[in-house]
Amino acid sequence: MSQDNPDIRQQVDANRGFQKKLELMVPGLRGYRTLEDIRASDGMLRNQVADKLDMTKANLEGLRKQMATAGDYTNLTSVGSLISQVQQLGGEVRHAQQGYSGWVSTIAINEDKLNKLYEYDYGFVSSAVQLQTLTTSPSLVYDTTSPNSVQTVLSSVSSAVADFKQKWAVRMEAIENILVK
Repeated sequence: MSQDNPDIRQQVDANRGFQKKLELMVPGLRGYRTLEDIRASDGMLRNQVADKLDMTKANLEGLRKQMATAGDYTNLTSVGSLISQVQQLGGEVRHAQQGYSGWVSTIAINEDKLNKLYEYDYGFVSSAVQLQTLTTSPSLVYDTTSPNSVQTVLSSVSSAVADFKQKWAVRMEAIENILVK
């Protein structure tokens, strides 16, 4: 990750309190603490991505409002469909299964597998950033004098949504492969 986008795992490691540092020193707790920290990093990352999807949805809702106010109903169905898809993806990302690494868990997850999963995240994070960028001015500007000009941008947003879905599906497939014993 770049300096502008630090690895959240490093931030979680740096913010360990005294108790967590002590747990890392106890042989039976070290692995548990490490997995929990990676899991916390994953949850933080997914929440940030879901926030970007929420902003994307809000941008599309603003566009829909502009179109309705202008009396342009030709593209409302397309915008409404995109809003629905982005809202669904946001919920999936925010509330996705994390797994559990307890002492007597039924699901075997190790640090290498969790780190590998985290590496998949770069793809869907980049995709979420692209979606937000496409739905923010100056990329998405509604021109009341030329309502059909928005169709090109809506097509790009639709492609970006499809790209995000694909990257999210790859990540979920990785999770399913990790979670199966």
